[in-house]
Amino acid sequence: MGTSQKYIIVKDRVEIYKDFAINLLNYIIDYYLDKQTLSADEDINNHFNWCYNKVCDEFLQEGLNFGNNELLRKYFYKFYYSQFYKLGKEYSGAASLMFYDKFWREIFEIDQQKNKNVINTLIEIYNIFDTSINNEKNILEIV
Repeated sequence: MGTSQKYIIVKDRVEIYKDFAINLLNYIIDYYLDKQTLSADEDINNHFNWCYNKVCDEFLQEGLNFGNNELLRKYFYKFYYSQFYKLGKEYSGAASLMFYDKFWREIFEIDQQKNKNVINTLIEIYNIFDTSINNEKNILEIV
């Protein structure tokens, strides 16, 4: 018999994490030049890190330090590297923004029913974000 796990997710934190993800997306799209300019891994890495650091600086002004969370940086880099930068097709800014904006909003929308993959993604990214907010006690608890 399998045991089911219950998670306690703090709604205010989900909103903060969603805002971070959406702000990062906006910077990536707004400052994306084109596939030819950002085709080399070094250029992709530089573009992503500039965008990520910009968002971290904004949140730091609000007293939230995500800049030292390398797991979070790697999570988003890996996601955007494979799902945006290295995709075979060229994206227009507006279409890309709408697609990824919808994706992140669905992940962080906790008031709607979700399939297991979306729930697992939410739990994974929540845990990664949460290490920045509270290193002493993980707010996502298994009950």
